Amino acid sequence: MKTSRLLKIAYIGLGRNKLRTFLMMIGIIIAIAALTVIVSLGEGSKRQVMERMKKMGADASLMVRPGAGVQRGAPGGQAGITTLTLEDAKAIEEEIKNVKNLAPVMNKAGVPVKYGNQNSTPMVFGVTPIWRVVRTFDVERGEFISEDDLASAERVCLLGQQVVQDLFGDEDPLGKSVFLINVNFQVKGVMQSKGTSTGGGNLDNRILVPITTFSRRLFNQDYLGQILIQLSDVSAMYKTAEDVKALLRERHQLAATVPDDFTIRIPEEALKTATAVSSTMTILLSLVAGVSLIAGGVVVMNIMLISVSERRKEIGLRKAVGARRRDILAQFLIEATVVTVIGGIIGILLGYGSAEVVALFTETPPAISWVVFALGFGFSALVGIVSGVYPARKAAYVDPIEALR
Repeated sequence: MKTSRLLKIAYIGLGRNKLRTFLMMIGIIIAIAALTVIVSLGEGSKRQVMERMKKMGADASLMVRPGAGVQRGAPGGQAGITTLTLEDAKAIEEEIKNVKNLAPVMNKAGVPVKYGNQNSTPMVFGVTPIWRVVRTFDVERGEFISEDDLASAERVCLLGQQVVQDLFGDEDPLGKSVFLINVNFQVKGVMQSKGTSTGGGNLDNRILVPITTFSRRLFNQDYLGQILIQLSDVSAMYKTAEDVKALLRERHQLAATVPDDFTIRIPEEALKTATAVSSTMTILLSLVAGVSLIAGGVVVMNIMLISVSERRKEIGLRKAVGARRRDILAQFLIEATVVTVIGGIIGILLGYGSAEVVALFTETPPAISWVVFALGFGFSALVGIVSGVYPARKAAYVDPIEALR
């Protein structure tokens, strides 16, 4: 029998009992919609991580932190560890050939800052003018820290967008004075908005001051929180990291059996770490959706078996007028596949709509790609074929005489 004829017969069979068809379809719709939401948001979060790293300039730079294996939410190494110095930074810049730009950084979290009656406790960074090039993080208004500011340890600062909101609201902060630990600073500029980091930290809740001012006027500190290294040749990243490691171990006079007293973060490894949690959650949730899909397939199979029992007279009549076993088999197999494929398409559309709604609350844009369509369509078709085989075989082997009797 021609395929077009079988499709028409399957369509008529499904249309005769719309409630039964809907019940077969609903489980597939829910499972495919869940799978679509999970995969699209998972891919969207990975893309978001990569975009954030690019905005931070982290895709082409190494970061050296004090302490061995330091892990913390805010950038800059663990407070109080004094194993990195400005002399280390200068040595790396002078002796490592692949260094394009280098930015030493001092930092301290939770520093009290005041303007009028408003208070805030942002992260304060001591930086040099080249920091904005290495970090691709410039001012939105005003001017960045200059070499003159650095040379004279000027009491000037740059405010992040969150700090501006906390202290000034809608008032223009440029030229105004704020107090950092009771030291008067003039606001020289407002930084661009950067949102959150890959670790979840607020990149807009920070204040930048000249590194010399940070060291001499604020905290009397001579050790660094981090060294940012922008590379000339990104393909030589791992070799450069090894060269930096060897240089610092020599400068710190570490014996072969002594572990490093610093940590070198490689962007590729940071990206892998940042996306690993997202990938793991996506896999786990996809497994849950897969279980739902299997459950939907079981429902389809059971309802198809009920359908075969209810339609024995129809099957017997068709066989009596010349329908072969393979025609009956194909009819019921097509019915199961059509139900699940249509359910899958509806599930994909519903899933994308749900992902857009979820994105409004999580700020994670869904990634629309052919992979999601292929997964949804493929899984729904597979479930239809697998769940329809047994009922279709049972229908094909119905005895027409017994069925008509």
